[in-house]
Amino acid sequence: MEGHRMTSIVKKPREDITFLPDNKQYTNRFEIMSETSNRVYIISQRKSNGQWCCSCPGWIRWRRCKHLDAIKELIPLMEKRRKKLV
Repeated sequence: MEGHRMTSIVKKPREDITFLPDNKQYTNRFEIMSETSNRVYIISQRKSNGQWCCSCPGWIRWRRCKHLDAIKELIPLMEKRRKKLV
């Protein structure tokens, strides 16, 4: 069931997602609230190499997390947007 809840990020806008401005190192930045705690994670894309990152413990430790898995359908759209802006 948890995978189903995470995919709701992709299918409909949620109040617990906040888009953030780009900074020197990252683009396509946004905050997402954890569904199991009161933590907030930042998902972003490095400008230097295009790698997607998450501030959650799973990504920090294993370089993979359920948050990036849940938005994988959105990643090509965000990258296309970035290329148009550059």
